[in-house]
Amino acid sequence: MKQFFDELKRRNVVRVGFAYLVVGWLVFQVGEVLFPTFGAPDWVFKSLILLIALGFPFALLFAWAFELTPEGIKKTEEVDASTSITPSTGKKLNSITIAALVVALAYFIWERQSGDDEVDQPAEIAAVEQEAVEQEAVAPVAVAAEAEEPGARTIAVLPFVNMSSDKEQEWFADGLTEEILNSLARTPDLLVSARTSSFAYKGSKKDITEIADALGVAHVLEGSVRRSGERLRVTAQLIRAKDGFHLWSENYDRDLADLIDIQENVAFAIANALETAMDPEALAEMVSAGTASIPAYEAYLQGLAAGISTLSTGDAYEFLSAQDAFERAIDIDPEFAEAHWKLAQYWDIQLSETNIISGITQLTAEEMRPLFDEAIDNAIRFTRDPADKLFARAHKASHELKFVQALRLNTEYLEHRPNDQRAQDLQLTLLATVGDDEGVRHAVAEYQERDGHDVVVTQNSITRLTYVGEIEYTRKFSKDAVARFPDQIFVQYQAHRALLSAGDIDGAAQLLPIILSSDLPESSRHLVLLRQACADNRVGDALRMYERGVEKFVDDASIMWISHLIMGEEVAANAVLMKFDEAGNMKGISDFLTYGTFDPRPFPNLMALLENQGIERGEPVVMPYRCKR
Repeated sequence: MKQFFDELKRRNVVRVGFAYLVVGWLVFQVGEVLFPTFGAPDWVFKSLILLIALGFPFALLFAWAFELTPEGIKKTEEVDASTSITPSTGKKLNSITIAALVVALAYFIWERQSGDDEVDQPAEIAAVEQEAVEQEAVAPVAVAAEAEEPGARTIAVLPFVNMSSDKEQEWFADGLTEEILNSLARTPDLLVSARTSSFAYKGSKKDITEIADALGVAHVLEGSVRRSGERLRVTAQLIRAKDGFHLWSENYDRDLADLIDIQENVAFAIANALETAMDPEALAEMVSAGTASIPAYEAYLQGLAAGISTLSTGDAYEFLSAQDAFERAIDIDPEFAEAHWKLAQYWDIQLSETNIISGITQLTAEEMRPLFDEAIDNAIRFTRDPADKLFARAHKASHELKFVQALRLNTEYLEHRPNDQRAQDLQLTLLATVGDDEGVRHAVAEYQERDGHDVVVTQNSITRLTYVGEIEYTRKFSKDAVARFPDQIFVQYQAHRALLSAGDIDGAAQLLPIILSSDLPESSRHLVLLRQACADNRVGDALRMYERGVEKFVDDASIMWISHLIMGEEVAANAVLMKFDEAGNMKGISDFLTYGTFDPRPFPNLMALLENQGIERGEPVVMPYRCKR
């Protein structure tokens, strides 16, 4: 055996093999960067990988059978072993290998630097991107000790950084981030900071500990995504915020066909690292993507990313692309329950008379109702999780104006998933609809104590508090929310109204610049200016704005109703909504039940609907900032 290894050494087989691997790796890296740049089809890159792999054994055989001599290449048996030029050949091979390693190191440094230049990313993510090998999970003993600490099972998922050369792939990184977040949020004993909170730190250079403190979590998951043709590189790491210790990290370098496995593996690994109470089989089912189709999943991620963009900027028309994306996902996989659920949410918003981002389609309410019904029924039909089915049923009951039933179903769902911010948001809306002011106060306090970092729940909490008589609490809550979410336009919008209601007119005025420079619909910005003018007692300015608005937004029932109330024109306000009641459009008029300033008593059909469900509402709230003429 010793003689065999000596012969391998003499013939430079080992040196050739090592040199081949180094040069082959360099060729692979260069090809990965250049082929997409020149638009080469995926099969070219795959062929390169295959050639590199097939060439390795041939290189070893060649090294065994031939020698490089001053007279050229000769068969080994033709070279006198006693006068072999192996030492000189070995030196040449060593030189080649060293040169290749130098080039590889230079490329490695360049890739790191270019990644830093292209993307404003946390330093921790760049460190993970440089890792050349997959890392093993940290010892379970350390994690088990961590899980015993109070609040240990709390986590924020920061937006994954898009490391792709194509910046148009930003949606892919955002969508994947949200789906990992959603998967973790399904785990009952994990408290996951909402996406609207986490995405506020997109591109931030703040320290992980600082971000975790702001979001009220003990752990942070961050990562990056690099997509090149059909190749995908995803890095992820779970960090303990108090000391920056990495509890788990992984580098996935796979084909795009493995995308779903990557997402599920990341969620499963994180839930395991934080020692959830679920058994592995149940946990795997919980974090499942819900489809086996990569194209369907990609379309779904694109829809999620569009929703993120709308919430961040206030651009309602960006939401149109979400509808198209979810429909494409369903066309590809008709049993994709989550895509049906998201599409149902889209149509529910569009059917609302009071939602800021409604009314962006050309369809009538009569045309949209069957689309919602089909989507929500399919979501209930195809979902495999009993709790998710319960939540979907609560939404359907609410849409069918069965408010008491919807409140019961959603309350039952929250017993299973108390940390689900979507259900918290629905609960606040339903409590306001049935006129349960005490329930609203209790829910706001509970949700803020439990998490307090979800943008959607926070803005809904501001809206509901405006009408329950807690003036000082509402003012403080709104001020805190504005400070916590300075870039979230919907929070600023709701806080403006709440501060005016609490008598903090100057505080409300300070929010005007960010609201007026946002992408909120013109009608919403009009209401902000009208409210402020009346609160400032600039009645003449308010009257001129009011008259322009009545002419311009005459087809928007919500804007017209609110404008009339701001100007103290209750009769005109009721006349706007009477057409809904007279036409039997209970969905349209019932949307206004969430406003404490709405009085249902002038509307006989709506009152009959409420009385049949045993719903009794108190006296309507009078706008304290309305114009007094």
